[in-house]
Amino acid sequence: MKNTDIDGQLYANVKAFKPRPRDGVVASVHVQWWRRPSGVAAVCLGLLCVLLLAGIIGLSVYYGVIGHHNSTERNQLQTSNNNLTKERDQLQTSYNTLTKERDQLQTSYNTLTKERDQLTNCKQTCPEGWQKFESSWYFLSTETKTWKESREDCLKRGAHLVIINSDKEQEFLFKLKKRVWIGLTDSVSEGTWKWVDGTPLTTPRYWNDNQPDSGDPSGEEDCVEIHKDWIFPLKAWNDMPCYWKLNWICEKVV
Repeated sequence: MKNTDIDGQLYANVKAFKPRPRDGVVASVHVQWWRRPSGVAAVCLGLLCVLLLAGIIGLSVYYGVIGHHNSTERNQLQTSNNNLTKERDQLQTSYNTLTKERDQLQTSYNTLTKERDQLTNCKQTCPEGWQKFESSWYFLSTETKTWKESREDCLKRGAHLVIINSDKEQEFLFKLKKRVWIGLTDSVSEGTWKWVDGTPLTTPRYWNDNQPDSGDPSGEEDCVEIHKDWIFPLKAWNDMPCYWKLNWICEKVV
């Protein structure tokens, strides 16, 4: 080929390749950039990162709010539990108190029922002029006799001058409000007090202060009375001369 032909071809190619306006170049570059696969991936990856970051922030805020809410509820529940525990303890204390009072009332009821039954039985079975207390019948005289005469009267009735064995019995006899002979004497041996059944006085003892004293001019105060005018029922015994005349109480064990 001739050189002139080659030169003419080159000129034609250079002429054909004319630069386009600048805006057209930029548009062409932009169009070709988003059409590239690597560019699309980069955009997607960026959007994904943004979404993930937003999700993480959202979850952090959400769980922070939930955690605070749960902590508040937990504190409220703990307070409620403490209040309920306190109320339960108060109710338990009240229950225990009421149970104790119920038992005391039941005991009092049982005692009153027993006394009522005793009185009812006594009306049906006690001889006239006798009254029942616990396991014995008691006869309070309406006249006065010496200690010896009183003892003989009790023996005729199939009983004996009263022998006192407990505080309750002493209190019961004191409430009869009479100066009465009881079955206690030291007439056999001075200073050795014995009951009419021969048993020695051990306990209980219900002497008044400074008794026995043998204060009678004769020096013989060998028989014992319950003195109605003294204040304390468990300090009401007084030794007296046996020839004095007083009421007396006979006892018959059921």
